Amino acid sequence: MLLYEKKIGYLSVYQDGERKSSAGFLRVERERSACRLEIHIKKSAEVYNGNYMLLLITKDGELPWGTVSIRKEEAFAEKMIPVRRDMFCFEGGQVREEDVCGIAIRLGEGWKISGCWKESASLQRACQKTEQKTEREAAYDSMENPVLHAAGGSRLEDKWTRLQRSYKTVHPFGDDRTFLSVELRDFHLLTAPYQRLANNSFLLHGFYNYRHLILGPDKELGGSSGICFYLGVPGAYFEREKMVAVMFGFEGFECGGAVENGKFGYYMRRVEVG
Repeated sequence: MLLYEKKIGYLSVYQDGERKSSAGFLRVERERSACRLEIHIKKSAEVYNGNYMLLLITKDGELPWGTVSIRKEEAFAEKMIPVRRDMFCFEGGQVREEDVCGIAIRLGEGWKISGCWKESASLQRACQKTEQKTEREAAYDSMENPVLHAAGGSRLEDKWTRLQRSYKTVHPFGDDRTFLSVELRDFHLLTAPYQRLANNSFLLHGFYNYRHLILGPDKELGGSSGICFYLGVPGAYFEREKMVAVMFGFEGFECGGAVENGKFGYYMRRVEVG
């Protein structure tokens, strides 16, 4: 039986399915007989004071769950759900815990705040079902890279040489290591299992704040295994942020020089290039 689990998801503001800005984060703490949600909403040009309908997002749709009041510069709400035999219990009925993936807050006239805390592909689709197109779908729809497909079964080193001719290259750590500057639409470069990272909440938070990611081979990070490809999400280093990064699958933090609180760099994780 699950005794304790903690997850974090990031919230965004959407208008008619199009993401407009970040909106804060939510913390989910699962204990033996209850699930507690802390909802932190930051004020922005799109978010006004008021009382708004709160919904849980499930694989079958949205489930009404009371209201949220936004009054201050950074609103906070705490909600508790009783859990019995892996079922979330409400006055109006029950829903399986495994079928719940996030929350939505209706702001009115096509505007909403939403965010997910689970990485399951089917639940992520449910969480994003009101969007016109997910970022991952956009990546699949983007034009295929002829240079990459021409590589066939060539070695990673040869593939890397060709990729550098097609993408902007950067030296994010102030040394000789070269990385590509990429966006979500470039995730077709990755093998299918890693294309799902286009729905990773931590990655999306970093990308929408800085509008780029980095991708490249790194023998230093790869160690004795030789050349490995790594994906980097931009952000500032803080111990709390590092803990969140690890929860979302990112192995470590890299920057130019010594790692210090508040220093800009990249949260890195290993990926495979197709």
